[in-house]
Amino acid sequence: MKQFNRFIDPKKDLGSFSGMVCLYLLVMVFVSIISTFVITLFMFGRYGLEMAEKQEYVEKIINGNGISYLISVSIGVLLFALYRQGSLFKGDVRQKGRKMTWQTFLVFIAFLGFAQLASSALSQLLDHMMETLGFFKPQEDMSEQLSQSWSLLLYATLIGPITEELVFRAAGLRALEKYGKVFAIVMTAVAFGLFHANFDQLFFATIIGFGFGYLTFEYSIWWAIFYHIFNNLVLSQGLHYLGTHVSMNVAEWVQILVFLGGTIAFTIVLILKRKAIFHYIQENRPAPGVFQRSMYSFWFWVLVLGTTLVSLLPYLRGY
Repeated sequence: MKQFNRFIDPKKDLGSFSGMVCLYLLVMVFVSIISTFVITLFMFGRYGLEMAEKQEYVEKIINGNGISYLISVSIGVLLFALYRQGSLFKGDVRQKGRKMTWQTFLVFIAFLGFAQLASSALSQLLDHMMETLGFFKPQEDMSEQLSQSWSLLLYATLIGPITEELVFRAAGLRALEKYGKVFAIVMTAVAFGLFHANFDQLFFATIIGFGFGYLTFEYSIWWAIFYHIFNNLVLSQGLHYLGTHVSMNVAEWVQILVFLGGTIAFTIVLILKRKAIFHYIQENRPAPGVFQRSMYSFWFWVLVLGTTLVSLLPYLRGY
C-alpha cells in the first residue's frame, strides 16, 4: 500500500495551482475591461455618428473582439512558466510516453464524440432542474460569433487549445504528478472545467480533461493539443459551418451520427478494456489521505465558489 509522504503537501500544491488559475482568470477579466474601455473611448471620441450608432458599433466590436483573449492567454502562459520556474518549456512539454497507435487514435476520436454527447445531456438536465426552480438561461450561439471574427476564431480553434493544454496539462499535471497520475488527472480536469466559468462548458471540459490528462502522461502533450484543436475546429466549428451550407435536418443528422457513433464506440471500448482501466487506476492512485488533505486548500475552494457564482449569472439574468 502507498504511504502518504509527510514531506510533501497536496493541500499546498493544489492550492498553489488553483491560486494561479484564479490569477489567470483575473488577468482575463482585467484585459477584457481595459479592452472594452479603450474601444469605447475610441468610438465615442469619433465625430459624425449618432449616440445609438456609436453604441451599436461598440457592442459589435466588443462581441467580436478576440484580441483581448489572445493577449490574456499570452500573459497566462507567461505566469505559468514562472510558476513552473522555467521547467514548463524545458521539461514539462518535452516528456513523452509510448508511441501512438492507430487504434488508440481512433478511440480518442470516439472519446470526443462521447464527451460532446455526455456533456450535452448533463447540461440539458441541469437546465431542466434550474427551470423547475424558475431560472431560465438565455440561449447564445457562440459559433455564429466565431464565424464573423477572425480573432475569435483563431483563439477558439488554435491559440486557446494550445495555451490551455500548456496551462492545465503541462504545468498542472506535472506540478501534481508527485501525488500519483490519477490525482493529477482528476484535479486538473476539475480545475479545467471550473476555469471556463460556464455550466455548458464545465461538464465537457472536465470530461475531456480526464482523457487529455491520460494522453499527456502516457503519450505526449502534443497529442492532447491535437485532439483539443480537432474538437474545436472540426467537431464544434466545422459542424456549425456544415449547418450553414446544408439543410438543417441534414446537419442535425450528421451531428447525431458523429456524437452517437462516438459514444457507442467509446462505450464498447470501456467495457472491453474495463480490467485494464481498473488496473491503471489501481497502479496510479494516490496514497491514502491525499485527496482528503487536498480538499483543505483555500484557493481551490475560491476557484470552485467563484466560478460557480459566475456560471449562475446567466440563469439569474433570465429570472
